Amino acid sequence: MHPTETHQLSIEFTNSSGPQVLEFKEDLKNWLIGSGEEAFVEGALDNLFEDPSYEITADEQFADLGGGLQSIFVYKYDLEHLERLRAELEKNFAHQIKCDITSLTTESWMEGWKESFKPITSARFYLYPPWIQDEKPANRIPIVIEPGMAFGTGQHATTVLCLEAIEQFFDKTTSLDRFLDVGTGTGILAIAAKKLGYNYVLGTDIDSDAIIASKENIVQNNCKMDLVQGSIPVDQAPFDLVVANIIFFVLKQIIGDLSAQVKPGALLILSGLLAEETREMEEYALKAGLRLEKEETRDDWAAQVYRKI
Repeated sequence: MHPTETHQLSIEFTNSSGPQVLEFKEDLKNWLIGSGEEAFVEGALDNLFEDPSYEITADEQFADLGGGLQSIFVYKYDLEHLERLRAELEKNFAHQIKCDITSLTTESWMEGWKESFKPITSARFYLYPPWIQDEKPANRIPIVIEPGMAFGTGQHATTVLCLEAIEQFFDKTTSLDRFLDVGTGTGILAIAAKKLGYNYVLGTDIDSDAIIASKENIVQNNCKMDLVQGSIPVDQAPFDLVVANIIFFVLKQIIGDLSAQVKPGALLILSGLLAEETREMEEYALKAGLRLEKEETRDDWAAQVYRKI
């Protein structure tokens, strides 16, 4: 079960005019990412959960939320975690930001997802939230996902791109023995791998909220797999398929460690990349002993499939 309270840390900018604040905001976001806080939100919570037309671009939706001058929000179950984060922010960025922590019931927070979370149908899977009880397609493998606090409901383009890559390549790797999902979030990709027949599945995430969400989703889908709070696993044999749906800022720093987790001849799927970052990512991957096998883009995002040389 999810904790009963959800906590919000808001980060407002004391100087909200001119190009300087946008440059500073990028520095702040990079600091958050480097500190392991990847699942922050730009834009007001109330607007974030409006159900868009799905015909507007990501840039247009971001502009509707207020664009670059909007505050940043971090959501956690762990109040002490947010308090420590606020202290670090105020220590490092004094006089440039204003931080505030508020709380609401988890039930209220999660109600926002119900308006925007739509079932997803892919080549092999049907992903749906537990509050949708419609008849499931008979020719798809059902996966029920409670979004929880973890980033990644399955509707984000990078998650869907990863899911499709797993579907297309699961039988083109060395075997169906071992699967690793780095940055598992709500556990969608790890659950999908287990349902495709992988013998051993491991999901890792540095975010404790992600581990909570993943555990619940694993139970709901009657799956058996391991979860570890952390990033790259240690003391593990190499894997037949590794997936890392993170962001380029992090991927380029850990690509060597990710490559080390892949068996020779096996596959690594990367996403969390903007389309404009793919060529630079390929350069890093090539140096790590990986060869690009396929690349797909959607809504300005990309997923790449690499084979270990």
